Amino acid sequence: MAYRKSEFTKEFYKPHEVAALLGVTTRTIANYCANGFIDVEWTEGGRRRVPRASLLGYLERKGMLVVDGDKRHDVVYARVSTHAQATRGDLDRQVQGVLAFAARHSPVDIAVIKEIGSGLNDNRKHFRALLKAVLDKEVKRIFVNYKDRLTRFGFRYIELACAHAGTEIVVVSDETKAKSVQEELAEDLCAIIHSFSGKLYGMRGRDKSRLLDEVGGIKVLNGEGKEKGEDEDNLG
Repeated sequence: MAYRKSEFTKEFYKPHEVAALLGVTTRTIANYCANGFIDVEWTEGGRRRVPRASLLGYLERKGMLVVDGDKRHDVVYARVSTHAQATRGDLDRQVQGVLAFAARHSPVDIAVIKEIGSGLNDNRKHFRALLKAVLDKEVKRIFVNYKDRLTRFGFRYIELACAHAGTEIVVVSDETKAKSVQEELAEDLCAIIHSFSGKLYGMRGRDKSRLLDEVGGIKVLNGEGKEKGEDEDNLG
């Protein structure tokens, strides 16, 4: 459940009010206060009171606070590399797992984006649309199963861009199934080879020959900038 900042008008709240708000017992609130999760002040009569600022801070850390006027929503992004994976249900299972996780973190108008494409492809239609929405400050959180669902390489750049726009990337799990990861990586590498092969095949014969000649004519230099074997030839 999400709350708006404007709903909290009191300067201090009693423990049972906070407990009712969070759906826990007053004993749990007492433990939160004792462990420093929620700040507390004491009345002259020895009663606990939770300051408004402390309560709002706790709700914000838990993703349960919506700033007034903030129309951003949460997004679940799921991706598989091939149509075969989608056909056997991998994509739908991925979505269901991430949705179940997001449901425990007070989602706000959550939307689901499903995509089929290599993690090396930076021109994925839905991925680009998601990034545009982030830069337009329309997305509050992105829930993904693993980091490589967003991209195979360059995750930190995406994370930095999202942070700058105020969007949090929530990674559900850091653990992966080795077999599926190896399969997808092999498929991505094959896609790279196929792409370069196609480009090379499509080049004009003269340009191709020149490229191959240049590649074949590359000389290996040692650490001093000399051709490998040069010193040995001069020793004679």
